[in-house]
Amino acid sequence: MGTNYKQTHIDILNSAKENFLKNGFERSNLRKICKDAHITTGAFYRHFSDKEAVFIELVEPVINKLKDMYNISEKEYYEILDAKDVEKIWQMNEDSLVPFIEFIYDHYTEMKLLLMCSDGTKYGGFLHKLSSVETKKTRKYIEAIKAKGYQIADIDDKEIHMLIQAYFSSIFEIVMHDYPKEDALAYSKTLIKFFNPGWRVVLGL
Repeated sequence: MGTNYKQTHIDILNSAKENFLKNGFERSNLRKICKDAHITTGAFYRHFSDKEAVFIELVEPVINKLKDMYNISEKEYYEILDAKDVEKIWQMNEDSLVPFIEFIYDHYTEMKLLLMCSDGTKYGGFLHKLSSVETKKTRKYIEAIKAKGYQIADIDDKEIHMLIQAYFSSIFEIVMHDYPKEDALAYSKTLIKFFNPGWRVVLGL
C-alpha cells in the first residue's frame, strides 16, 4: 500500500476518534468525520465498510489485550485452587487491581470510547457485557471451589452479576470522571478494603 493510503487510513481513525469522543458513536456524522479527515465519503469507503468498522478498529486491539489479561488471571486463580491455598484469592484480588488500573490508563482513550461512546455498536453496554463475562467465570470458579471440598455459601448468578457490576462501576468511575492516575491508584486501596471483606462474608470463605 502507498504512503498516501496509509496516511488517509490514519487520518480517518483520528477524525473518527475525536468525533466519537465528542458526540458518541450514534451522533457522530460520517460526513463530518470525512470532512475533518479532509477526504470524500468515496475515499472513506475504500478504507472502511461503514462507521462501525472504524469504531471496531479503534477499540478491538484493546479488547483483545483485555481478553489476554483475563486468561492469564483466570489461569492464576485455578493454580491457587490446585495448590489448595484459597486464602491467596484475596491477595490476588488486591495484586491484580493496580495492573488493571495501569492498563486502563495505558489505553485511556479506547476505554473511554468503550464505556461512554459505544452505544449503537456491537460493544454497546460494555460494562454490562464485561460483568456478564465475569459472572460466568465466577460461577465456574465457585463450582470448582466446591468440587475441591471447600464450604462456600450459595449465591445465585443475579447476585454475582450485581456485585461484579458494582465493582467494575466503581473502578470505571476513574474514566467517567477523568480522575488523575495518581488518585485512581490511591483509591484502589479503598476498593479492595471495601469489596474483599464483602465477598468473604457473602461467600463464607
